[in-house]
Amino acid sequence: MPNKINNIESYNEDKVFKSLDLSNLSFEESSFTNCTFENCTFINSIWRYAKFYSCIFNCCNINFVKVEGCFLQDVIFNECKLVGIGFYKCNKIFFSINIKQSVLLNCNFSDLNMKKASFNKSRIEECYFNNTQLEEADFADTDLKASTFNKCKLDKADFRNAKNYIINLQVNSVKKAKFSYPEIMNLLRSFDIIVDW
Repeated sequence: MPNKINNIESYNEDKVFKSLDLSNLSFEESSFTNCTFENCTFINSIWRYAKFYSCIFNCCNINFVKVEGCFLQDVIFNECKLVGIGFYKCNKIFFSINIKQSVLLNCNFSDLNMKKASFNKSRIEECYFNNTQLEEADFADTDLKASTFNKCKLDKADFRNAKNYIINLQVNSVKKAKFSYPEIMNLLRSFDIIVDW
């Protein structure tokens, strides 16, 4: 069971936070550089205008965190659960994250530049990508159940062994993107055609 703490220092560098319950805690305008969070819980935490530089979140539970103006630069989420996060509210200029082997539910990545971002081996359910720059992004081995791509640049993205994706080729760009059979047949859904086997 994570240990509950009631406050966090405003400036943190090269620190490791382990097995902490940081729920309902305000990180507003706090700064974290080269920090690692292990098995921490963030539920309804406030990350408004907080700064996370080169930080790693391992096996963390991050639900309904408020991220308006938050800096997430070179941040890795590994084996985390992220629920209801409006990433589109983060600072867009320095936004760069990678997500690996994680579960994402009802997260919004609209209007973000996520070129070369990784979502490798994750479950991405009911998430939103609207006008998102995803060139060379790694969606390999992901489950994209009920997730939406609209007006996205997916050129050279990797969808090999991904499943449950629905990408409308009429409104998204997928030049030289990589797909696997048989899931690639999902791309034909947007054309309202019948495929006879």
